Amino acid sequence: MLRAPHGVPRQSREVPMDAVALTGGLAACAVMAVAAALTGWRLDAVSRRGGGTDDYFWVGFGGAVVLAAAGFVGALLGGGAVLVVGLVPAGAVGAWVWHRHDRRGRKAAETARAAAGAELRRRHAAVVRRWAEYDVDPAKAISYPAMHDPRHPVGKPVVRALRAADAARDDGATPDLGRYAAAVDRLEEAFATAEHDLLTVGKRRPARHRALHPWP
Repeated sequence: MLRAPHGVPRQSREVPMDAVALTGGLAACAVMAVAAALTGWRLDAVSRRGGGTDDYFWVGFGGAVVLAAAGFVGALLGGGAVLVVGLVPAGAVGAWVWHRHDRRGRKAAETARAAAGAELRRRHAAVVRRWAEYDVDPAKAISYPAMHDPRHPVGKPVVRALRAADAARDDGATPDLGRYAAAVDRLEEAFATAEHDLLTVGKRRPARHRALHPWP
């Protein structure tokens, strides 16, 4: 306490350093919290639109620079405790962004898997439908009975591929799409080969026989 010339006491107008440090530290913590929130929001936006690695890098780099600068100032004014307190919101925002990105990625993978499974089932059903025509169409059934004969060299690979594709499709609640895709590929190849062989043989038949069985 200082005294006036006539002995009257007066209060000091100097601001204590502890108050300055506390105010500066709190301000640095606030800046770090805002920077972390904005960076997390921007990173989440990049994730939503499917941005690339460069987008994540530059957004994260910009946020890290602001966080580092505010943390450095806060540490100078208020010590390491301020830096630790300021990093808490940054860690929380980082965990939030990672959780949303991971959930979005798993959802996208599930959607892609469902679409791939639907496409495989469509291709599978298309071959089955074309194969069934050789049984339900009287002209085709009479002209090309080998297509449904599991003992005939032409029909045997098709029947075997059909069974393998059915087994891969019905393999549990979540079938192996890789196995199912390979089975559908083999089925399409086997059916195309069989159809080609049957049509080639059909074209070689005498004209009188083709007149009786005009297909195709």
